[in-house]
Amino acid sequence: MRSSSRGLKILGLSCLLILNGSLRADDARPRVGLVLGGGGARGGAHVGVLKVLEEMRIPIDCIAGTSMGALVGGGYASGMSASEIETFLRTVDWKSVVGGVGNRALQSAGQKRFDDATGSVEVGLKGGRIVIGSGLISTSRIEDVLRRYVAQARSVANFDKLPIPYRAVATDMLTGNMVVLDHGDIATAMRASMAIPGAFAPVVTDEHVLSDGFLVRNLPIDVARDTCADVVIVANLVKNTTTREALLSPVALISRANDVMSEANERLQLHTLTSRDIRIDVPVGEIGAADFERTPDGIAIGERAARTMAAQLSALSVSEREYAAWRARIATRAPLEGHITAVRFGALERVNPEYLRTLTRVQPGDTVDIAAISRDATRMAALDDLDGVEYQLSGDAGDAVLTWRPKEKGIGPDFLRPSLGLYGGGAGDMQFELAVQHVRRWLNSFGGQWRNRFQIGSNSLIETSLYQPLDVGQKYFVEPALLARRTLEDVYNDSERVARYYFIDSGGRLDIGADLGHNAQATVGYWSYSRRAQLDTGVTLMPTAFARDAGWEVAGTYDTRNAASFATDGMAAGIQYLRSDSSVGADRDWQRLEAAMRKAVPAGKIMLWLTVAGGTDLGSTLPPDQAFSLGGPQSFRGYEPGEIRARRYWTLDSALLWRIADILPIASQTLYGGVALQAGRAYERVDPVPDGSLHGISTYIGGQTPIGTLTIGVGKASGAWAGWITLGNPVGRGSILNQPLFR
Repeated sequence: MRSSSRGLKILGLSCLLILNGSLRADDARPRVGLVLGGGGARGGAHVGVLKVLEEMRIPIDCIAGTSMGALVGGGYASGMSASEIETFLRTVDWKSVVGGVGNRALQSAGQKRFDDATGSVEVGLKGGRIVIGSGLISTSRIEDVLRRYVAQARSVANFDKLPIPYRAVATDMLTGNMVVLDHGDIATAMRASMAIPGAFAPVVTDEHVLSDGFLVRNLPIDVARDTCADVVIVANLVKNTTTREALLSPVALISRANDVMSEANERLQLHTLTSRDIRIDVPVGEIGAADFERTPDGIAIGERAARTMAAQLSALSVSEREYAAWRARIATRAPLEGHITAVRFGALERVNPEYLRTLTRVQPGDTVDIAAISRDATRMAALDDLDGVEYQLSGDAGDAVLTWRPKEKGIGPDFLRPSLGLYGGGAGDMQFELAVQHVRRWLNSFGGQWRNRFQIGSNSLIETSLYQPLDVGQKYFVEPALLARRTLEDVYNDSERVARYYFIDSGGRLDIGADLGHNAQATVGYWSYSRRAQLDTGVTLMPTAFARDAGWEVAGTYDTRNAASFATDGMAAGIQYLRSDSSVGADRDWQRLEAAMRKAVPAGKIMLWLTVAGGTDLGSTLPPDQAFSLGGPQSFRGYEPGEIRARRYWTLDSALLWRIADILPIASQTLYGGVALQAGRAYERVDPVPDGSLHGISTYIGGQTPIGTLTIGVGKASGAWAGWITLGNPVGRGSILNQPLFR
């Protein structure tokens, strides 16, 4: 019995020793801290490094990251594998997230129409001072992507409690000091670490104004040591050597200045490495910090660089069994289950939360669905009224409360939108329109707006209107307006310019309308304008008497274009009926009906634009000054603006466009080459030219650029030719084709 008892004790002691050795295997190895540096789009290389570390079975005990390194590191710390992060980077639509491409499809028809006419540059007006937003690029889509990316970890407020302890590094713009983010919302921490000053708005807290950490600690080696590390693995993104030739532009110098700042603090950190630490230099080549569409290209580069350090890394490898146990532990994630019991909105100063509620689809009783919540956030963030939309899920796992936290634009509620329209003709003619659109938003709970437009140039005007929605969802609206305008227009006789007229208009209108979904808008209204035609130079081809026109207008637009100009997909259509009637105050009786439609058809690297337009006086006596006007790059290339004036017309236009160069790929700003054929017919022309067919051929280059829509071209039409250059908004009137809808 004693012998048996002694044997059992020895066996038990042996088992305990074996078990204890197994349990302390992690304690026996050095604690490994992973440091992932910043570098914008170059940071895709970090995923390649992670893939090699996984292959070599190297457990990571803590992660410190800056900027894109914080993004990749945050995903890994939350329990994602390298392959899952790679899938995320490859499936992100960077043009949408960073460039804002795709927002147009989420805007109402009225918002599209207003934005197209007033431009995209917006500043605030406060206390008589111009106020500029804190970031050039909206961060709403970025924030939304980050929230979905780490959705499983957002409930963990202490970053030490994440599957892998994690630190993100940011810069406090108030003090210039480094801020190590070790608690809070992990998505917000990543966003703060990536907030490039000037490009993205900072993350503002009670204590700090946080921007990108590259300014103070692009390689946070000391942060990793303070968090856990006995040994650090550093993924150092190495840029190409700068040459003199690369520093010739202001943009290049600004970019280089940022590199100099980050490289200075990188060197200080790299000097702290010891013989036990492992430095992986990743030569990222020609990938630029802003080349976000090339982010996945860095993955293979990171893999190759990590493999060159395989001998040193092998010292940190563990057995297959140990690594599998570590991987299983950090990959354990609680599923997002349960139902939403309530949907609430945080406090708003101006925007009516009930209006925002009409844009959302997630309702109380729905199952928690991060993708559906994300779609609602994206819809709200597309509004001109908001800088972004955050949300919070609170409560227990089974019953969650969804709280929306929209961020109103801090530069409002008075906004200014400057815009420029420039046209230069081949004969040396120059026309321009310099405008400022003022709008004061949310005058009341339905979202009323006071709109004022001031414009000088060939078409000078002062206009004020009150846009007043009639329901909380802003589907129906009424808009009274007053206007005073002076237009300078050339008049031609058989393609020869013979006169220049001033048309001076004043009056008002009252429109009632409806937004029919995101793509269509219809209006009906009464209008009354007095007109005085004044001959500036040349011969008299049109009457110069004073006249009052008044009557009814019915109009509609349909717009599914994917861009405000040079759309590569979608359709634009418009129709307008005007009736001047003496029974409602007019001096002249006439009618005018005009319609146009353009379809963009993509076909690989080329696209086809098909356009049809036409107008008629419906058998009335249309005055010469109200005749349809054709000519210029939007209505009939090869003719100068206003060269063809007729009481009836039709045109067909087919244009083939191909990509020449990418100007700013992330924002879909591309330069196209094009060739177009046009045909049409004009009836009852103002100049004494018989009715006849019109034909034209033209070639041009153009596209969206950082300074506006640009076109340069030359066209040959029946009996005439014209060259042109345009920049910004369309210049010209007299045809529906001159509206921004058909840019």
